[in-house]
Order: sequence, then C-alpha cells, then structure tokens
Amino acid sequence: MSNVNLRPIQHSAVNYGRFGLVRYALAVVMAGVLFVASTGGFLYANLITQFANRVVDIDAYSIDGQTKATPDSFDGRAVNILVVGTDSRSGASGELGAGDEDEVPGLRNDSTMVIHVSADRSRVQIVSIPRDTLVDIPACKHRDGTISEPTSDDMFNNAMVYGANGGDAPEDVGPGIACVKSTVEKLSDMTIDAFMVVDFAGFVRMIDALGGVWFNIPERIDDDSAQLYIDAGCWKLSGTHALAYMRSRKAQGDGSDISRIGRQQQLISAMLRELQSKDYVTDSGALLTFLQAAIQAVNVSPNLGDASADASLLINVLQKVDRSNIQFVTMPVEEPSWDPNRRIPSEPMARNVWNALKNDQALPVGTTYTDGNGAQLVVPDPTVATAPPAPTPSATPSATAGPSDDSNANPADNTEQSASVENNAANEAAAQQNAAICPPKDK
Repeated sequence: MSNVNLRPIQHSAVNYGRFGLVRYALAVVMAGVLFVASTGGFLYANLITQFANRVVDIDAYSIDGQTKATPDSFDGRAVNILVVGTDSRSGASGELGAGDEDEVPGLRNDSTMVIHVSADRSRVQIVSIPRDTLVDIPACKHRDGTISEPTSDDMFNNAMVYGANGGDAPEDVGPGIACVKSTVEKLSDMTIDAFMVVDFAGFVRMIDALGGVWFNIPERIDDDSAQLYIDAGCWKLSGTHALAYMRSRKAQGDGSDISRIGRQQQLISAMLRELQSKDYVTDSGALLTFLQAAIQAVNVSPNLGDASADASLLINVLQKVDRSNIQFVTMPVEEPSWDPNRRIPSEPMARNVWNALKNDQALPVGTTYTDGNGAQLVVPDPTVATAPPAPTPSATPSATAGPSDDSNANPADNTEQSASVENNAANEAAAQQNAAICPPKDK
C-alpha cells in the first residue's frame, strides 16, 4: 500500500475538459447528509435566513393532475427526497474548467437520486437513476407559461432541459426541477415529498469545508480523460481530487457509467463516515463553516427550507440509523437491443425496488446494494436458513413489498439481478478491514 500520511496528491491533475459530463452523486448525497446533520443545529438566525434564501417554490409549474404537491409536515411518515446534481456551466460553475455556457449550454439532471427515509427513521435507501435511462417525460411548464410536449423513450437527463426550456439561469432551476420531479414520479409511481438541487460549483466547497475525505484507492489510476493519476492506497482527497475521482470512468472497471456509479457509492459511504467522525459539539466553528459552505451549494423545496417545519424529519438519523441500514442502490437497468449507449429499466427488478420504497419496506431479495460501511451486499432470502447472514435492511416486519401495478412483477424477489449472497460475509470483512486502515489511526 502507498504511504497513508496526509499529503497532497503530487501526481494528480484535474482538467475537466470536454470528456463527458461530470457526475455529482457525491455532492448530491452530501446535500442530503447536510440536512440530516444540521436540522437540529440551526441555532443561528443568519443561517436560517441563508437557508430560506435557497428555497425554490415550484407551485407555479404544476400541471393539473400531474404534479403532486409536497407535504408541509413529515411527522410519522416515510419521506422520499429527490436530490439532483446539475451540470450547468453558468456563474461560478463555469469557472471550474469544465467548459463554459457556450460549450455546454442548458441545465441537465446529470445525477439523480431518490433518498427514502423510513417512517420509523431506522433506515435510509438511496436509489440512483442512471442518466442514460430511456423514460417517458411528461409535459412540463416553462417560466413563460408555455408547456413542452410529452416524450417517450427519451434520455432521463433531458427532463431538466425540457422543464428549463433550454435555459440555465438561476430562475430556470424551478421549472427544471419540477419537470424532473414529475418524471421521477411517473417512473417510480410514488410521490416525491421534497427536493434538493446541488449546483456544480458547490461540490468542491462542501468537500473542502468537511476537511476532505479519507478514501482507499484500490489500484493505481491513470485516466487521461479525467486527468487523474494516483497511486493505490489510502488518501485524504480534497474537493478537487474527489471530483476528479468522481468523473474517472474509462480507466477503471469496465469503463461503463453503471460501474462508475458503483464506485461513487463507495466514495459516498466514505464521506458519510467522515461526517459521522466529526465532533461538531466541541468544534462549533467547523460546524458553522461546513453549514455555510453547504447552504451555498443547494436549492431546496420550501418544506426543507423551514427549519421549524420538519419536526422529526432526519433530526437524529446519523445517530440512530446503523450504517448497515444506509443502502445505496442503482435502479436495475439493461442495455436495449437497439442502442448499446442507452439503458432501459430492467423489469420486474426495477419495479420491485420502487414498490419497496413506495410501501416503506425492505429491498427485494436478491437486490445488490452498497451499505454505509462500504460493503457491497445482496439482500438474502430470509426463508433460506443456510443463507450467509447480512445486515437486515429494514426494521419493518414485512420483507416483501405490497401489491404491484405490474402484474408480472414479483415484489419479493430480485434474484435475477444477482447470482447469490455467498460473497456477503467476505465483502463485509473486506469493508471492516478497509475501515481499520483508512483513515490511519494516527489521523
């Protein structure tokens, strides 16, 4: 293993160039974690005011019978939070070397996740939707009151483009996120209760405000596209270096966007652990710095912008939820026969995952996920006594989802997605071993 001392990465450079869109999964989930960590900590009036200034109201972009209203209270109920990372190059986002507005016009939902928090606040399930997935995008209302035509088999990350009508000004975030929300609700057949939008420039600020994140690079990376050159080993990544790792693709795994999502989920898990390791009680200055940086990086729905309205929502999630019950899932997709560069939902597995969230239940048997410890696991069949033990995904008594709108879907079984759970124990052990050495104990 490489030297694990805290040091700058001497052989890593970042030149975002034009080699595809940067993924924001890390920044996206950090926004969610920010709210978890800070809900009970808004004791400073100026912070409350700053957060209120980041609110985006989408009521004006509602289309009758299509857009579902967001609730005012989350007490006693499960919550689905849509979190979107955009690829806008306007403003400060165009100053990061990722191209300007002329090179990359418009506003896209480059990374999209649905964070499901159970009604009993015992688990958090985070579902990533691959940006190249072909979906049905409903009609969306623009700022000027005109309405886009609904489309079928369209790239998912076009939803924000259609809602924003090709614009990328701050005022376009509202109609853009409204269109993404409607598209996700149509895809998942469930209600989105709240939303967050993370801007491009906020990523580096949040990571640096956190003080960087310790992460174990499994093997040397030489990625010309991402301009990332780094040895294997345990490193403390700055925001800039973390962003380079986030966009690295062709030099790792099979070079696909799906495999990149998996690596990003590992990095997000490490970031969650970094956040949990902080003692913000004794270091209030660090907390204030982190909150200020994160607030500047997000726009939120009104029900998340009012610190007094959330009551019990996520107030103690980081303390109450075991890391094994924080689960990152990629919506099951497959390659369509007509286009190897696109993906379509893999049924019935994708529907089974959405039904589990819709019914506030455990992930279906056979679903592959990454937990908060960084272990990649498969949900075991609780009826098979010989199955290797794995973390229980839910405190909910039932392990099966409720009735499905798809008569061909079996909401209890996603075993087609994964061969078995035989590697669960080994993967858990590997995650524990990694945690024992990264970060180093003297750091």
